[in-house]
Amino acid sequence: MGTYLTKGETFATGNTVTAAKLNNLVDNATVTAGSIGSTELANAAVTADKISTVSPQPVTTGTIRDNAVSNAKLAAMGSQTVKVRATNSTGDASDLAMIGGSTNGSSKMLVGTSDSINAVEASQFKLVDSSNADAQDNTAAKLRLHTTAVSDWDTVAAATDVHDDDDRLLIYDADGVSASVASLKQIAPKKLLQSLPATTAATGVLRVASGAAVTDPFNATVVEDALTPTQAINCPIFAKAWANISSSLAYDATGSLTIDSNYNIATASVTGQGVVAFTFSDNLPSGNFVVIGSANYGDGTTVTKDSRYAVSNESTSGFTLTFNEVDGSSLTTPMTIRIAIFGA
Repeated sequence: MGTYLTKGETFATGNTVTAAKLNNLVDNATVTAGSIGSTELANAAVTADKISTVSPQPVTTGTIRDNAVSNAKLAAMGSQTVKVRATNSTGDASDLAMIGGSTNGSSKMLVGTSDSINAVEASQFKLVDSSNADAQDNTAAKLRLHTTAVSDWDTVAAATDVHDDDDRLLIYDADGVSASVASLKQIAPKKLLQSLPATTAATGVLRVASGAAVTDPFNATVVEDALTPTQAINCPIFAKAWANISSSLAYDATGSLTIDSNYNIATASVTGQGVVAFTFSDNLPSGNFVVIGSANYGDGTTVTKDSRYAVSNESTSGFTLTFNEVDGSSLTTPMTIRIAIFGA
């Protein structure tokens, strides 16, 4: 019968040929196992109706050779889609559309959430080609931060939390040896500038001492405007006190002085001829200070001559000035005094 069939009856020399044996030769013939392969089948000879639908199916994962199913044999996919199992369950794959990038900032990225896989819009990023030029098509080679990612620059200074320690900036931090060894790190804006935080509505303005803070550093509500150390009075470049004082006293008289204008001078009183005691409105950090100024005396009506003075009794709460004629010969009660106090 050949290669493909096994005879149903075998004849030997001398055997009697009967009709039954001839019928058995054909009727009982069987197809030789493994004899029919793909080359023996005509193209399209096996139709879908000829494939068994009885469980178990004859074609299963185990009966498909490795790498036997090509991309061309998979179900056709929509334009710019990817096959995923996007839902939070087992089952068949589905096609997820990734169409985007018609403009920079509209590209899509695959993101895994707690219960899905989504194509999300990367609005904070843009695509560039290998030469770093903007790209929205298949020339795109890199993903970069979009310029629109840094927005609302003119509102930062007006925000209420611009000095918050929780604010952060991203810094490209190289290792100082090789730019290829670097990382993005967070840093608080306050760490970048040795200044006080900006609180005005003007963009990029650093907060500096206001006029009130400079001239009145003892005011607790504006202390931080002038200097960060406790109070501005701790800085020797600021006057600790000053006063412009007048009187209608003759050179040999005692009585009241008038403090016409001052800063941190509470009282100025004549305790004896030519002796004036001063007290501060707010105590100084120490009694280490100098008094710079000038004074004049006269007959109580007209200022006639200059005085010179000596400082004594310096303390954190006040001091005493003793006034003499320029040649130092006698004590003189001043009609005008102009002084400024500096110290540590």
